[in-house]
Amino acid sequence: MKTVPGNSSIIGVLMGGAGLFIIIFGMKLSASIMSPILLAVVIGISVTPLMSWLQRKGVVQGLALMITIAVIIVGVVGLMALIGFSVSELVVTLPQYEENLQGQKEALQATLGDLGMPDGQIQTSLQNTDPSKLLNYVGSLFGGILGFLSGLVIMLMVLIFLLLATPGLTSKLSLDFSQKSPTLTRFRQLARDLREYVGITTWINFLVGLVNAIFLFLLGVDFPILWGLLAFLMGYIPSVGFWIALIPPTILAFFEFGATKALIVLVGYVLINGGVQNFIQPRMMGAGLNLSPLIVVLSLFFWGWVLGPMGALLAVPLTMVVKEIFLNAYDDTRGLADLMSADSPSNDLTAKDSAK
Repeated sequence: MKTVPGNSSIIGVLMGGAGLFIIIFGMKLSASIMSPILLAVVIGISVTPLMSWLQRKGVVQGLALMITIAVIIVGVVGLMALIGFSVSELVVTLPQYEENLQGQKEALQATLGDLGMPDGQIQTSLQNTDPSKLLNYVGSLFGGILGFLSGLVIMLMVLIFLLLATPGLTSKLSLDFSQKSPTLTRFRQLARDLREYVGITTWINFLVGLVNAIFLFLLGVDFPILWGLLAFLMGYIPSVGFWIALIPPTILAFFEFGATKALIVLVGYVLINGGVQNFIQPRMMGAGLNLSPLIVVLSLFFWGWVLGPMGALLAVPLTMVVKEIFLNAYDDTRGLADLMSADSPSNDLTAKDSAK
């Protein structure tokens, strides 16, 4: 019986696609367990250079592991403590905003009336304005953040075993695969890209959060550290994270000072975020994140549907895994990987590495 050329390749692609579908469906059914595990894997890949650096400095492997884990624990616990303290302070200050709100409503109503807006529309627009809604929004937002951080125990357990297994896993991969193996090359490239993405994104988020906090402090808006921290965290959510972080300080500026300063906060945030995204981020990110903006947005909704809120944070890393490991593994699906890319069609990873 004569076989049609390419049939085996097509069958392999179909089987791979079916396997990927089963994996994703299983992830959705077990999202509460898979989310911290996947986060641990991404963090583990990202912090491995710290442990390697400590070992190169003469620190024994066990101590280097403990130092790395301690840094992660201190960072997460400190983050949670700062969020809790700031939100509690916001609750205490809430009555003051309620007193200011009526005056701000009257001033805004007069301004809108001067611009020709009918009183009926003005009343409808302002009647639902309530500082308690800001508190509810902030509380639910940070509650969600604290909720996914509560998976810290599972994440740390996986992270500890992952870091412990890293040296042995590296040795096994070197023995089982030749140094020029396309599979090993693909995994190494993916690990480098993930580390580059997480490291640069963290640095950019820190810069944006710091500048936002200083900007709000100079304007006199309350809780600038809280809003800077919110901008830092939401920076890991592509496209929509910035707008989520923008809403609370803008509303609070309106409660405190009125529409003019709220507009200044809005414009300032847009300029700061736009400046970083258009000038600093492209230069720092380089070719590591080779995903089109459309794919980034679609991945945000897709992985959010699969894993819930944690999926929004892991959207880009998980999409990078699918693109590099699953789609680039087959000639028949490499075109899909090229469609997901931001640049021109990519070359084979082996050729890319040999050209460096």
